[in-house]
Amino acid sequence: MSSLFVEFLLPGMAILVVFFAAGLYRKIQYPSPLVWGRIIPRVGPVRAHEVLDYNEEFEEEPAGWHLRREARRQQFKVNRGYLHSEATNTTLFLQALLFEKLKIDPGKPGLKYGPLELAIVEMIDEATELRWKQVRWQFILMLRARFGLKIDKEIFLTLLAHYKNLEEQMIALAGAEGDWLRGMLVERLGLMDWRVIEGGESEPDPA
Repeated sequence: MSSLFVEFLLPGMAILVVFFAAGLYRKIQYPSPLVWGRIIPRVGPVRAHEVLDYNEEFEEEPAGWHLRREARRQQFKVNRGYLHSEATNTTLFLQALLFEKLKIDPGKPGLKYGPLELAIVEMIDEATELRWKQVRWQFILMLRARFGLKIDKEIFLTLLAHYKNLEEQMIALAGAEGDWLRGMLVERLGLMDWRVIEGGESEPDPA
């Protein structure tokens, strides 16, 4: 039985692992392009102030090993949800960018790209890099939760900042298509109380 397992089952399992890894790589690196109309209804809000306020509450951990472990477990659960929302939106943004890239004439030299075309290509690279960082941190987060370790808040907040920067660039790109599209994206992202200003920064609307 053991020799049968080694000769037949192990190679089969290895092949399945390779196919799974290849599929996962393709899904992250090259998701299917999607039009804005398919993207807008599927994005959701990632409110930075909620993430920051929530994690601020865990600066002082409760005394006692059991209480501290339970508090960390809850913190991991909530932050995993935040990171999942960021990753979902990042994937959708990348799909929209890949669709926009299809509009660029494939025979056009890169040196002749206009500002919008250059921005799309650069944002694809940025979104792809961020997506891999999110995957890596999701794995690390799972391991740290497993062993009852603290969250590395600095890395988590750095990822959040990178995501927010991409989010604002996507809003600007949507604005190039029309104010109606920009407005729909802003609403779906839960940013109606905020106005994105030129330069990549945001501030609340005046009362």
